[in-house]
Formats: sequence, C-alpha cells, structure tokens
Amino acid sequence: MKKSVLMAALLVLATGVSGAAIAADARVGTWNTMRLGNGDQKSYLALAAVAANVDVLAVQEVMNDEGIQYLKLALEQRTREKWSSLCSSPVGSRNYKEQYCFLSRDSAVQYEDGAVSFLDRKHVFMREPYSARFKSLSDGKTFALATVHIIYGKSAADRTPELKELGNYWEWLEQVYPGEPIMLMGDFNMPPSDPAFESLRTRAIPMVTDGASTLSNTSGRFANLYDNVFANQSARSMMSGVGIVNYPLMLKVSHEDGRRAVSDHAPVFFQLGKARLGSAVQMAYPQGPNQQVRQVEIAQARNDSVFTPRETSGAAAVAKPSNTQAGSVHGNKSSHIYHLSSGCPSYGMISDQNLVVFGSEAEAVASNYRKAGNCR
Repeated sequence: MKKSVLMAALLVLATGVSGAAIAADARVGTWNTMRLGNGDQKSYLALAAVAANVDVLAVQEVMNDEGIQYLKLALEQRTREKWSSLCSSPVGSRNYKEQYCFLSRDSAVQYEDGAVSFLDRKHVFMREPYSARFKSLSDGKTFALATVHIIYGKSAADRTPELKELGNYWEWLEQVYPGEPIMLMGDFNMPPSDPAFESLRTRAIPMVTDGASTLSNTSGRFANLYDNVFANQSARSMMSGVGIVNYPLMLKVSHEDGRRAVSDHAPVFFQLGKARLGSAVQMAYPQGPNQQVRQVEIAQARNDSVFTPRETSGAAAVAKPSNTQAGSVHGNKSSHIYHLSSGCPSYGMISDQNLVVFGSEAEAVASNYRKAGNCR
C-alpha cells in the first residue's frame, strides 16, 4: 500500500461520463456488515452514519430480520427520511444461514421488480446470490443490482468453485435483466486478480483493482481486497467514481473498535450518473473509469458522536420501530420463530414481509413456530 493512498485525506471524485444521457442518478454502496443482528456489541448508529451517504446499499452477512430492521430504523432516524428494505430468504448450510438485503432511500431510489435468488441447479453456491431491479426517481432510469457473499472456507481452494461459477451467474443475470445496466457487488473473499475470476472477467469489469477493503488490527492499515463491484459496459459508463470507504476515519475510531462494533469490512461506494457522494465520505482507495482524483482539505464526518460505549448495545442503539400489528404473538415466517409482546425484545422488529400475527402462543406452537431464544 502506498502511504499517500492511506493518508487521512478526503478525496473528491470527478470525471466526465460519456454515458451520462442514459445514466441513472444514484449513490450506491455494498457492505459486509459482519453478523448483523447477532450479539450486543453492534453500533447501529455508527453503521447508519456511514450508510446514510448512499441511496441504496447492498448488505451482506445479515443474520436475522431484527438486524436489518434496526439498521433501517437507525438510517431513518439519522436522515429523517423513509427507507425500504428488501431481503432474500435465509441462505446457507443447515447450521449457518445469512440473508442478503438491499436498503434504499425512498426519496431517491425505489424497488422496481425482479427480486430473485439465483436458481443454482448445480448447487455450487453455499449462499445463492440475490438480485433486484431498481429505479432512480430523479430520472426514471432503471438498473439491476446483484449481491453475493462467497464462502470463505478453510483455504482459498474452497472459494474457487463459487468464484468460477460467477461467470454462469452473470449470464443468468443478463437473461433475467436483458438490456439493463448490471452491477454485481459484495464480499468475494478474494482479490479480483485471482485466476478463479477469469470466467466473470470475460463478461464484467471489476471496478476496484487497487488497495484493500478488510480492516487489519492496526489502525490505518487495510488487509485484503475482498469487497468489489463488477459491472457490464452500460453500468460502467454510468459510474463517475468508485472507492473503498475509510469508515474508521469518518467515525474517528480505531480499527479495533470498528471491528468490534461496526464491521471488519469497509464498504465500497460509487456514484451513478449525476449523483455525488457527500463531503463526509472519506475514501481510502478512490478509483474508477476515467477517474481523476484531487486531494482537498479534510472535511470532518458529520457523525454527531455516534460511536460511544452506550451505543454499542444492539437494541439500545436505536428505538424500536412502530410498525407492529396488534396481537399477542408475532411470528417470523422466514425463521419460524415467534416473539411475545412481553419479555421478548425483538417483538417489534420483524419486517412487514415476514410478519405473522398469532392470537396466542399455543397457536404459534401449533403452527410449528418456536420461541425466540432472547425472550425472558
């Protein structure tokens, strides 16, 4: 890594975009949020302080509905705007499952159609990728976003089959979203230079090729280039800049604290069309098509002291949402877990799309639901 790249400077992205006439205007990001919804150390306010700088965010490593709903509410509290969530069913092994989610700012981007998990008939992926089509409300242009979390395994060899299959997945995306700008983003657990990407790279372009996106234990140092965005030509022509976000610098926290209460991955943000990231965004590795970089005076992140010890306790970080429905028992049809109105802290945290209301606990049990483990 070059010291000049790692220095704590705000980097502004500026470029001319040949495809501006057809570009969708939106600020987009991807972030592995590290076991979102598990444990009591997560600072949702810190996550929201960073995520609030984009209009749509692909989120990997979502462990349950409660996690994504806490983050959605934290974003709404921070931005004072409504946000929407769109999530896959839990995917993974029998003993370990995650969800993919998209969070979108209602005033800027809306879900259009085509939300679907990959039909992995060869059963290559442990966690089948998830995708959807979105529309920019500023110009009405649509674009397809896909997200993936490649298995880490015991060695690089365990990741190779999924990485090689991404070429076939990309062809499938082109069939599902014909003629659309397509972007595949997420945690690939491998740098884009690895030979296993050959099939994908014949069809799509990796937008992040320098630097690293995982946080080392040493503040200011990043370890591996695992997080990325692959784009087809039409999507690439829309991009006016892409970069790895130095979120510890934005929040003024150490890597140790960031890894504990935010994530061990830095997000990747990029601009589409005329949309521009705000001055609070600190880029560690800015790059992108035809990109020109100029260094300017550091602008402080508008974080409102979001990262304090009192805010690293999951449910205490934000208030509970108010979209609960009347009924003594709330069930999650995705996980088949139920929550009581008294003594269950996650009672009001089930997304609308997964909420099932039971008249009694006995009714939930009769429907093969089990009680949440965090109920008192």
